[in-house]
Amino acid sequence: MKQKTNYSGKTLYSLMLIVVLTMGLSLASKAQMSYGIKIGAGAACQSDLLELANNCDVRFSPTIGFVGKYQITEGFAVKSGLEYQQKGRSFTEENVDVTNKLQYLSMPIKAEFSAGEKAGFKKGQRLYFAIGPYLSYMLDADGELDGVKFDMKSDTKDFDAGLGLELGMQFPVFNQKALQVGLNYDMGFVEVYKSEPDLHNKMASISLGLLF
Repeated sequence: MKQKTNYSGKTLYSLMLIVVLTMGLSLASKAQMSYGIKIGAGAACQSDLLELANNCDVRFSPTIGFVGKYQITEGFAVKSGLEYQQKGRSFTEENVDVTNKLQYLSMPIKAEFSAGEKAGFKKGQRLYFAIGPYLSYMLDADGELDGVKFDMKSDTKDFDAGLGLELGMQFPVFNQKALQVGLNYDMGFVEVYKSEPDLHNKMASISLGLLF
């Protein structure tokens, strides 16, 4: 049963990657395409499904990756990419400090809606909102119990999936380039641990992206 689940997850991940590549090729002649890098930092925790957070302490969550954006119309674009993300949680139980650090390779697919001059911006700035699903593959999982580290890979699921939201501003810089500053929130829909139910990844972050 375990092998079947892993196969299904990897098949889904491959299909999503194929969809992104196909979409990029099909829109190449019609859309204005841009590529860039994205870095970010925020706070991650784990809680019940659809809960923003619970009583666990948040932990520092860095992100870095590549992004591709397909501008279909003036106010609508589709963007995707690959990002390295750290998620997890920190908490204290019976006077023992516990930290779980989970490392993922994540692929979001978001629809981006934006407004420029119609929203009152006169110098090329744009206000944007993006929403869409993401799929993440577990790279590594480590735990720390009062300073003693241990491996958690066998107790975590290989894949995570959820919904990502982003609200930000885009600024023109260096002629044809664009700088995006965004507030992000990811809500996971898949249980993280095999032995501990009802815990899902949550992450809030601020990001900086440069599109070429």
